[in-house]
Amino acid sequence: MKIYCLRHGLTELNKQKKVNGEIDEPISPEGIEQAKAAISLIPKEVKYIYTSPMLRARQTAKIINSKLQHSLSIAENLTEIRMGSFAGKAWTDLEGGEELKHKHRSIQFNYQPQGGESAQDVIKRVLEFVKKIKASHDDQEVLIVTHGGIIRTFHFLEHGEKIANNIEHTALHQFDLDKILKSNS
Repeated sequence: MKIYCLRHGLTELNKQKKVNGEIDEPISPEGIEQAKAAISLIPKEVKYIYTSPMLRARQTAKIINSKLQHSLSIAENLTEIRMGSFAGKAWTDLEGGEELKHKHRSIQFNYQPQGGESAQDVIKRVLEFVKKIKASHDDQEVLIVTHGGIIRTFHFLEHGEKIANNIEHTALHQFDLDKILKSNS
């Protein structure tokens, strides 16, 4: 079973190179245009859309779905990684910021001391979501509109990859749900 993940459109914090985390902000005018352009990327086989409850993801999903007219559901497990006191700050503003950024991108973080969550917490909730999707939509293709940290988690779960580069806004990523479940059972 294939699933597709799309990162939300650009936000003001993204433009300022700051970490969104749990800050719930809208997409920018550029983000709106990115979402409109992303409609053409969505495979015709997709019939269901799930989105993070965060405003930037919901707005992106609604723009995409205005054309597709599919079933659209909100899934709490797709919420961006909670960064705690790091949210709203640039990596360069944080002590040891480059090391923290590397840990973040390689799914080796623990933001619990700062009021956030650990990599294991994120992995657990993403796997719970994957199991739900498999049970609800076996052999049907699904689009997930979410966040860079969650897409990195999907890459990690399927390939063991640690994505050091940036996850571009409204870039489409494809995953094999069966492979994720088999690798993480």
